[in-house]
Amino acid sequence: MGLLEKLNVRRQFEAPALPATNRLASATERILSRWPDVVANPPERDREKLVAEINLRFLNDDWSDTPMSLVTSAARALFDAERRERPDLEELRTFYFDECRVSTRMGFLGAMASVYIGSYVPGARHSVELSKSLRAAQSRLGGRWTNLLEQIPNVLDPFDAHEAVARKMLPMEDPWTELKAIGLRSPHANGLMDHAHLAYIKEYSPQLKNRDGMQRLFGWLKPERQEAKLTGAAEAISACLGHWTQASPPEDEQRYLLENLIGLYGDPRVQRGGAWTGVPEQLMSVILRWLTRENIRFFLDIVSAVEESHMWEPRRKFWLGLHQQGRIEAAWVAFSDRAAREAWSRSKLSGSRGTFRFGRQTAGGSRSNTSLLILKIGRKIVVEGSHNYRVHIFDSMNQKAPPLYGEFYDCDKIRDVPGAKAKSHLGYWEGWVLENI
Repeated sequence: MGLLEKLNVRRQFEAPALPATNRLASATERILSRWPDVVANPPERDREKLVAEINLRFLNDDWSDTPMSLVTSAARALFDAERRERPDLEELRTFYFDECRVSTRMGFLGAMASVYIGSYVPGARHSVELSKSLRAAQSRLGGRWTNLLEQIPNVLDPFDAHEAVARKMLPMEDPWTELKAIGLRSPHANGLMDHAHLAYIKEYSPQLKNRDGMQRLFGWLKPERQEAKLTGAAEAISACLGHWTQASPPEDEQRYLLENLIGLYGDPRVQRGGAWTGVPEQLMSVILRWLTRENIRFFLDIVSAVEESHMWEPRRKFWLGLHQQGRIEAAWVAFSDRAAREAWSRSKLSGSRGTFRFGRQTAGGSRSNTSLLILKIGRKIVVEGSHNYRVHIFDSMNQKAPPLYGEFYDCDKIRDVPGAKAKSHLGYWEGWVLENI
């Protein structure tokens, strides 16, 4: 006799009147959207206690007044990364495997199928044993799991399940929604879906050279009204950038990639942790190069919009030309209040996921509308400015030189920093810059 047959869970009741089916379907969808899994995911602080309690009941063979929720929640903790290989819990894990083989309770079996998916590691011992047990009980799993097995027959294969899910995802226009529809109610969950995501990215990568492919990937990474996927994000970012180590995409495609990657995962220059941590340096250099060019262009575009001057076109040609030659290693912008409002307005109108990050220029008075472009060129820090602000050049070893990627800059204080060379935009100022960088 199995554990669940010993549990005192049977109750007599009268069947309630059934509501209209359309209302029932709508309510079901709302419930599944909010609580997509039948197994409670216990907080870390409670997990050891849960497992210890169930283990004690198992060792004493005393299941009186044991609620199903305790059994299934403990299973979630028992098969997490911290406990699924612990020798002292080996007999308890075997007990759960055996119960899966003999149980007739669909609630328990569905819960264990959910644990299998949530704890899945390709070829790992616990995944292999859970797979064997669930296959033995496959005919008793219930509707949701029957449907999932019909759609992805290999989902219980402990070696191929993640690849099978990835193969199913490849032709999908909207993987998030379509996976939920076939029974994978938490497409961004850990376990099986983490490994499926990596397999999907690997196979999907060739499609990331065109806009349609990019849009579909970003829809998967950040579905509507959902948080952006963080696990496997570095691999997704790398796949987006991997096509462009030796070439550059068209300008609008490059901007689209930048806006979406930064909108999802922040600016890597000021937020190097999180998703950016696992991106290889070779690919980080790609996006940093793009961001440098974009910051120069962004600065020139915004300042041109808020300051009428015939001088901006030659400045655009000069600074972008230096970037094209590979001489500008990094760039950062500090906008005045007026320019910042223009930048935010343009970002909103473009419908981008997020604005490029920038600092703020805080000097007031006659300099309240001055914006700054801070550049790293070799061993020099160059500060370009609007509204007749002179070009300033510092040695990068000068500890008082303005650093890149700061939040606030005062253009008056920068002008007073000792050790700078400065020149107004008169005569052949471009030649003076070239001589001093």
